[in-house]
Amino acid sequence: MLRLTRQEQLVLCIVVGLLLVGWAVKAWRTAHPPEPAAVSSRSGHD
Repeated sequence: MLRLTRQEQLVLCIVVGLLLVGWAVKAWRTAHPPEPAAVSSRSGHD
């Protein structure tokens, strides 16, 4: 059986946690695409 030190366990947990957060953000951004930016009409305002 593979035994990891406490520091190795911490590093592994951080890496797995960051992967999970990345996948969650990717899934959320896929499900909620950004709306197109509104066109500003400031050029004729001067």
